[in-house]
Amino acid sequence: MSVNLERRVNRRDFLCGLGLVGVLSTRKSFSNPANQKVIVIGAGAAGLAATDALLDAGIPTVCIEAGDRIGGRVYTDFNHFGVPYDIGAHWIHNGKYSPFKAYGLSEDAINFDVYKPVSKNGMQEYRIFSNDKDITGTKKEQDFWTEYERVQNSIYSAGKKGLDVSASSVIGKKDTEWFETIHQLIGPFDMAKDFRDVSCVDYANYPYDGFDWFCKQGYGALLKHRWRFLPVELNTEALTINYSQGDRVVVETSRGTLRAEKCILTVSNGVLASGKIKFIPEFSPTKREAISRINMGLYNHVAVLFRKSFYKEFKITEDDINLYYKINGSNISPRGMGCLLNISGSGLSYFDYGGAFAKELENEGSEAQKHFTVVQLKSIFGSGVTKYISKMHATSWGKDRLSFGSYASADPGYAHLRKILRLPVSNRIFFAGEATALEYASVSGAHRSGLRAANEVLEALNL
Repeated sequence: MSVNLERRVNRRDFLCGLGLVGVLSTRKSFSNPANQKVIVIGAGAAGLAATDALLDAGIPTVCIEAGDRIGGRVYTDFNHFGVPYDIGAHWIHNGKYSPFKAYGLSEDAINFDVYKPVSKNGMQEYRIFSNDKDITGTKKEQDFWTEYERVQNSIYSAGKKGLDVSASSVIGKKDTEWFETIHQLIGPFDMAKDFRDVSCVDYANYPYDGFDWFCKQGYGALLKHRWRFLPVELNTEALTINYSQGDRVVVETSRGTLRAEKCILTVSNGVLASGKIKFIPEFSPTKREAISRINMGLYNHVAVLFRKSFYKEFKITEDDINLYYKINGSNISPRGMGCLLNISGSGLSYFDYGGAFAKELENEGSEAQKHFTVVQLKSIFGSGVTKYISKMHATSWGKDRLSFGSYASADPGYAHLRKILRLPVSNRIFFAGEATALEYASVSGAHRSGLRAANEVLEALNL
């Protein structure tokens, strides 16, 4: 049995028929734990999609989540700034085939504004600064794009040839004027890792369609709305997964014991590698290597709410503008940031860090993250930029106990292990999540992986 990927989601009557609506995290015990056929662990995009598909197929399923909300690394906060703030994922990647773009444009999401940003020459609007000079539209701009194409083509070509080596080993010259900026954009800003840690094959295999979409009310809010009727047991942490007892899986949780025929595991590879969940028996060395080598990168926001006069003063006339600026660094981990200005016209801008430098800043604390961001803003816009700053907030995904990182990619030489990562164990434990997806590091990829795992379970149940 297969699942229709783009089916609209609104099955409150169906769920009521199963007696599953209104499961509250405050309850002391589970509802009918002995009657579950499937346990889904994790209520991010993958776990929610898998749970929804299984319930639609009439399979008694319970979804547990260690945190106090659904969405995982997709979460919109309204408290920090008073405007939608996506603390995690915020781009709706690959709009051509994203189920979330499709849902956002459907009648089910009538109160959401999902849109494609203004573009120029097929690209999202951008500005390029060399030191404190805007060189967008000048002859100097071409130097930036020439270097971008040189570096990107070197990595992509190597990957398409099957050379599973580090990006840093194929890019050639590293002392050009724009190299550190390009390194930051293609490495930490895109892959959440520095070039030395980026697999050329993994990079080249990503199915990118060239354009991202936005949700004005927040990506996390859109995801939450889509799954608003789906039952999830919150504040329920999986502690031990025992698949040694015949044809059953026994999951010991912080709220009691669950038993089922199958289990879908959707937690991040950071959590799997941390040992927080104990498996009985332990996974094979090959599976453990796949978890270790498809590992979490780090990508953090420093979000800045500017006063509206900032955008007027610096002639930033469009919303959702990418800003690129000259970065000076070490050739190992660029000491700079990716910039997205005036998101959805809210006044909020993201200044993003990835790779080893992001880890360094995160370890120093949020004030260090904010301070470095202000220093960079002064180098671009001048020392007077501080008078336009209203509020700031920094994320720390590396320290998040439910993810231990932002998203996963393969170490150089280990891209082939993605196939191993996806394989079920003993036909009882199935794997989903962005790390297992062909469209990795994306919410839509996680969603599709959940549907894949649900279909695998249905086949294993002979349905």
